[in-house]
Amino acid sequence: MYPITLNLKNKPVLIIGGGKIAARKIKGLLGEGADMTVISPILHKDIKQEMITWIQKEYEASDIRPQYQLIFACTDNNSLNEQILSDALPSQLVNVVSNKEKSDFYNMSMIKHKGIKIGITTEGASPKVTKETRIKLQEWLNKNEE
Repeated sequence: MYPITLNLKNKPVLIIGGGKIAARKIKGLLGEGADMTVISPILHKDIKQEMITWIQKEYEASDIRPQYQLIFACTDNNSLNEQILSDALPSQLVNVVSNKEKSDFYNMSMIKHKGIKIGITTEGASPKVTKETRIKLQEWLNKNEE
């Protein structure tokens, strides 16, 4: 794996699904300045509707548009998530939350501290371990500030 950082500021990103996992992804992407579009019949209470473009409907293959470079398949239906991957264009990167092996990329848990960013990942194997590690490292950094 080759670590990279993407500049997502004002870049159109598509999330299909509006549940708890989508809410977590949206929060991080908004923090990076992404221009978020969410397609879902419902939105989780943690998704700030005023911060996204919400298309309130069920997913259809025609929702995949070329302007989306990153797509997150965040539904609670594994076969639909895989259909989204299949519908994507070859130039689009897709994160399938229900199947890390089929995902084109993984999210990293990020720490921003004094002008640096530190990324932590288990390559999709354990978001819980990633989160716990991020919290412990952030606490250590804060405790050891000069």
